[in-house]
Amino acid sequence: MKKFMMMALVAASATTAFAQDDLVKQASKMDNWEEAVKAITPALTSDATTDKAKAYNTLVDITYKKFEQEDGIKTTNQVMQKNDPFDKDGMLSAGMQAIKAAIECDKYDQQPNEKGKVKIRFRNKNADRLKSVRIGVLNAAIDFANEKKDKEAFEAFDLYLTSGSTMPFGDEETAKQDPNRGVAAFYGGRSAVQLQNYAKACDFFKIGVQDTAKQIHDLSFEFLLYCMRLNQKTAEDSVKYLNDMKALYAQFPDNDQVYGSLADAYLAKGDNAEVLRLADERLAKDPKASLPHVYKAFLLMGEKKFDESIAEFNLVPEDAPAYLQCVFNRAVCKYNKAAAFNEQNSDMRTGRLTPENDKIYRQYLNDAQVDFEKAQKLDPDQMTVKWGYLLKNIYLATGQEDKANAIL
Repeated sequence: MKKFMMMALVAASATTAFAQDDLVKQASKMDNWEEAVKAITPALTSDATTDKAKAYNTLVDITYKKFEQEDGIKTTNQVMQKNDPFDKDGMLSAGMQAIKAAIECDKYDQQPNEKGKVKIRFRNKNADRLKSVRIGVLNAAIDFANEKKDKEAFEAFDLYLTSGSTMPFGDEETAKQDPNRGVAAFYGGRSAVQLQNYAKACDFFKIGVQDTAKQIHDLSFEFLLYCMRLNQKTAEDSVKYLNDMKALYAQFPDNDQVYGSLADAYLAKGDNAEVLRLADERLAKDPKASLPHVYKAFLLMGEKKFDESIAEFNLVPEDAPAYLQCVFNRAVCKYNKAAAFNEQNSDMRTGRLTPENDKIYRQYLNDAQVDFEKAQKLDPDQMTVKWGYLLKNIYLATGQEDKANAIL
């Protein structure tokens, strides 16, 4: 009886396996691609299917055929200037399914057969015939991005990028040779930003910064740093952000954006000593760098070390992005230096300075006036720095009432 039951179980198992394998055969003969996909799906998930690689390859056959048919009409329209209708959505859906199926097919195709040997059967064929499909997915992703369809664009860009570093299409090293990789990563990252998926956006932009095209490289850096900052929600995230910035700075030690973001991360942590150390380290490597002087100047200014701060501000060139803020804050240092001198040297009874000290005091104010007026010239409407109040005070203190009255 026990032997009979075992035979019955084996027979039932064989029948189930036959049924699943038969689904693969039936699906391959169907004309309607969507019905064929539905028919073959149970065989893809069933443990009874004897050849999963073959089943997934059949799915590639079905979906690739649909993509090829619609792409043929599209191409003919473009070449012959025709406008024959074609199933654009179905073409993209089939193409994306074909790529995913090829990846799953390759996973099973790498598994040993009943003899314990690995025999890759479908990789080369799928890699070759789906090259045009991957380009079609990329073109669709670009169209979606232009149409502000962020969800669809994200999914298409994501598939294009992940498939490029996955067999049968390649690995991480071959993916780096793809000339479209940086563009796909940048625009995919932008779509992820619109969906507020900042973690995935960071992954995309980390690929974009590796691109040799300067525009893609620079823009990817800007977005990467932006997303890394936004991805901080907890204290643990902030620690991770600081560590990620350290790693990024080690990778790109000459990039001002990365250096500035790392310095800002230390400032947010309250680690001013590390900001100063980092600035000195950067200057030791690149004495012409200006941004380290900016950070040192602001920190010294906060410590009321005005002479040292002014000396650092003096080293920031006029073409530096932060030059306006530097000129203004250098003026503030000079103004505070004058105020401190006045307070320390005024007669306690009369509140007045000696003629010699008054001359020094006025020179300090004149020095501050020069910088405030430079800030006034660079930012006449005070959109960035508020130079008006202190400059007016200087004019009044030095008897320049006409100039003081001209400031509203």
